[in-house]
Amino acid sequence: MTLVEAGWPAAFGRAHRGLVAHLVLWGSIVASCIACGGTQQAGVGAINVLSAGVINDPGNKSLRFDLLRFGLAEFCSEMQRRGVALKMRDGEPNLGRFYATSCQSQLLDEQQRQTLIVRYAGRGFGWTNVTHRVGFESQGLVEYAPDFQMHGESMYIYFRPRNVSSTAFATTLVESPLANTGIVLTGVRPDQLGQDIVQSQLGRGFTVIRYGKTGETDFALGVVPLGQRPFHPFHVVDSEKVTLDNDRAEVHSGQQDYIGGLNVTEEDQALFLTMTLDGAPEVDVLLIPKPVGDGLITQLTTQAGPTVPNVSAFGSILRAGSTFRQYMPVPKGSYYLLVDHTSLVGLANPPATPLDDRAARIDYLVQVGDRP
Repeated sequence: MTLVEAGWPAAFGRAHRGLVAHLVLWGSIVASCIACGGTQQAGVGAINVLSAGVINDPGNKSLRFDLLRFGLAEFCSEMQRRGVALKMRDGEPNLGRFYATSCQSQLLDEQQRQTLIVRYAGRGFGWTNVTHRVGFESQGLVEYAPDFQMHGESMYIYFRPRNVSSTAFATTLVESPLANTGIVLTGVRPDQLGQDIVQSQLGRGFTVIRYGKTGETDFALGVVPLGQRPFHPFHVVDSEKVTLDNDRAEVHSGQQDYIGGLNVTEEDQALFLTMTLDGAPEVDVLLIPKPVGDGLITQLTTQAGPTVPNVSAFGSILRAGSTFRQYMPVPKGSYYLLVDHTSLVGLANPPATPLDDRAARIDYLVQVGDRP
């Protein structure tokens, strides 16, 4: 396996950019469904016998639409399993996460109306320099029109929005007391602001890409042009492991990030981590069983201050200036990877009240595979 590290983008951000960008959620779930084993994988493999001309022919839209069916059985179960990074643009660190608590999907295959409708609800958090952590709940209905294009041996699946008007948003936490005071004095409505951001992001659509004969899948916000790939901090080459997540995060002083869920499906498997850190000297990295993590995430989105887990399957310190590599032979199950930038959890000891916010910027690759 060869890992190629990419550099960090320039610093970013208006105050409210960290609230939400839910669209990443839908792309990650569909990508996961396409990567599922069993009959779903066989269905995708059958696509290889179809020529690009057949797939791309506008007259064959019904055929292309039918190719979605094999993955829809797992759509909502995957959506509720994963916590997904919220970001404004591909390549930027995430500013929060969304965790679905319910989901229903419906496929409409009619002569004049071929769409995918998703009804969802869940909770999440984001961070801004004005509000600090913001917790929220969101629910709504999104309607997508799917389309397919082939480029060589790669399939590009486009989901273009038709209706995002049902989105709802409710703020459950504004961590900064100063921000709370400002909201009262200025009359700012956080719920309306969050809803506007959700709708604008869902309105971009998303792209799922399946590369060649290996079945590797990828996703991105908006429309990815044919022949191009979304950004990932690590480039994985010739690996027998399954990549669960390959992204970058930004965790501010006094904050935490829960990456997952990360599924280990066999007793003889392990999780493999590759991580780098910039912007802060050190942070803690802990592996938390998902049932424990679910309760901590609820606390994270409703209460100020860090969460303190009472159990972890693994813990270590990630330090700046070197690449962290570790494998964890954990029992079969689902987990969250907790990145902690506080003085209350783990062994790292950042200042409890730093004069400046030295945000920890992390590139991470999480894979699952056979134990060495």
